[in-house]
Amino acid sequence: MNGLSRNQKIVLLVLTVLDIVVIGGLAWVVIQTQLKAAMATPLPSSQGTAERTVVPTWTPTPNPTPLPTLPPRLTNTPTPTATPVPTLTPTATPTPRPPGPVQIQNGDFDFLLPNRIPGWTWDAFINYKPGDEFDPETSYAEPMFTAADDPVREIHGSTLKVETIRWLKFRTWVHQTVTVTAGSRAYFRIRAKAFSSIDTLIVKAGIDPTGADNCYGARWGTEARINQDSGVVTLTSPRVIVPAITPEEENTSSEEGASSEKLGRVTLCFFAEPAYAHVNNAAFFDQAELIVAPP
Repeated sequence: MNGLSRNQKIVLLVLTVLDIVVIGGLAWVVIQTQLKAAMATPLPSSQGTAERTVVPTWTPTPNPTPLPTLPPRLTNTPTPTATPVPTLTPTATPTPRPPGPVQIQNGDFDFLLPNRIPGWTWDAFINYKPGDEFDPETSYAEPMFTAADDPVREIHGSTLKVETIRWLKFRTWVHQTVTVTAGSRAYFRIRAKAFSSIDTLIVKAGIDPTGADNCYGARWGTEARINQDSGVVTLTSPRVIVPAITPEEENTSSEEGASSEKLGRVTLCFFAEPAYAHVNNAAFFDQAELIVAPP
């Protein structure tokens, strides 16, 4: 060893270590193999009896449960078609008609002749005859009815003019009767002008719901006192409900008696009188209308 070099000593030392490692590894492998073999060998029974073989117990196969019998399939019976219930059409509520004019005779005062008013009748209070002594306050002469001859006094084309003898008064009613539906609400209106050389004229409109042939029972609207400075004024009667005419009155007219509708009559009236007697007093009337609201 002493004759070896340092490097040779190192090599020998390394080889020696390797030998030891290899031998140790082989010894470890042998030991492990022996241990595994010993563990795999079964130990003998301490009582010296042979090992029992366990035979599996046979379990009989259960009988299959019979399938239930399905009930027969139901036959589809068609549902009877329901008879439709007829839809009741509701009775329409009649829409009330608004008030409106009713046709009257010669409401525009056409075809006027001296003291003749087509479609109308006139009455007057007369206590004076030509040649009698008179009192301007209490004397009333017969009125005169003509067409207005001055365009300034016309209201709407042909216009009715009422006047009398100078320095005397007149008092007159002009009227006509109109047939309307019983139960209606009605009123009369007319337009008027006047001329007075000193004062005014009294004018008014009225209506009689009983259909009388005069104006004695008329219901009068507000009277107006007018002259040439007043312009055109509209006179209006009160509103009345028209009663049905009696069976006796129905029999007097075949046309009205044949109608299934209940009818009534109203009398339309207008009035004129000077407030004071003087040289010239005249009243003018035009555009008469009867306004009716059906029941």
